[in-house]
Amino acid sequence: MDMNLSFSVLTANIISILLIGTLYFANRQKAVYNREMRLLQQMMVIIGIANISDCCVYYLTSSSNVVIKVLVFLSGSWLFLGNVMIGYLWAKFIMVHMNITFSNIRRNIYRTIGLISIVLLVINIFYPLVFSVSDGRYQRGFAYIIFLIFATFYILDSLYLYVKRVKKNGSLKLFPVHIFLIPVILGVVIQAFFVEIAITWTSIAISVAGIMTALKNEIIFIDCLTGLYNRMYLEFLHKRACNKKDCWVSGIMIDLNGFKQINDNYGHAEGDLALCIVADLLRKSFSEYGVVTRFAGDEFVIMLNTTDEQLIQKIIKSAKKNFVIENEKNNKPYQLSASMGYAITNLSNETIDDFMNRIDEQMYQDKMKYYEHNDCRNSK
Repeated sequence: MDMNLSFSVLTANIISILLIGTLYFANRQKAVYNREMRLLQQMMVIIGIANISDCCVYYLTSSSNVVIKVLVFLSGSWLFLGNVMIGYLWAKFIMVHMNITFSNIRRNIYRTIGLISIVLLVINIFYPLVFSVSDGRYQRGFAYIIFLIFATFYILDSLYLYVKRVKKNGSLKLFPVHIFLIPVILGVVIQAFFVEIAITWTSIAISVAGIMTALKNEIIFIDCLTGLYNRMYLEFLHKRACNKKDCWVSGIMIDLNGFKQINDNYGHAEGDLALCIVADLLRKSFSEYGVVTRFAGDEFVIMLNTTDEQLIQKIIKSAKKNFVIENEKNNKPYQLSASMGYAITNLSNETIDDFMNRIDEQMYQDKMKYYEHNDCRNSK
């Protein structure tokens, strides 16, 4: 065994384990209530097991002990299955972070790929299609490329969904997917040509660390109660728009009707819960087209990457319908409703405060219409 190569394999895997281990335990509490973090932690577990498996395959292949042979075979199987699982979890992460619906067709395709991967590894027990361990040597089989294709499919599909969403949202919401993709692509390419170099899983660990850093940077723009973007994010959008010649967008101001009565009659804890319910309704209604922010108190602002007034009116109508549906199915002693007003602006030519004042005036007109026909106590 080449001692230099042996040392490099061990070093790469130890560094990877230390990196993801630190990240895992440092963010363990956050994963309890954050779905994105749970997906990342699942990726960390897969990476950690893969690092151990990589060492087993490299250092124990030459053993004649039956138990060790079984361990090496299981480790090799995990290395292939892990690649597919990482691709799947990354695609799920992008969908969750970008508020992309996981369609039934896509879900079935993803599950079918996972099932085929497992079947191939079971067949590999009897017929070495994927990899083999014999005469103290570990060798890839011709079916190795299938797992590479599967993992690549997940990544390319996630990139397609990301680009599609960014195209719809414009410059309103961006996420640095290259932070994940670049180290992974480099690691996979190097590993594909130099099978002895154990770098794939270390590169994936680096990618996960990069994504977690990007998420940390987003925290300053996140409202801690609802998980929506906050007022600072609107300022950030405006500053970025000032660097562009034209940045035409539309904004919708949303104010809850009778929210003070919810706090007064049922307490602030119930009021906070109502705000979280509203936040979910707004995500469902608007996230496909733009960015949902909590502006202040029970006021929300939606920034849409469109100047099509017919589309804006259609989205607003759909959002109000979602409020009605929510009231019909929940068992709350109050009803949720909102007044909405919109306007169109070029962010590079108008201050964010002036724009907020304009859409606030439109929202106020809608609120007056609401109170002409409804009791301001807003209770069932």
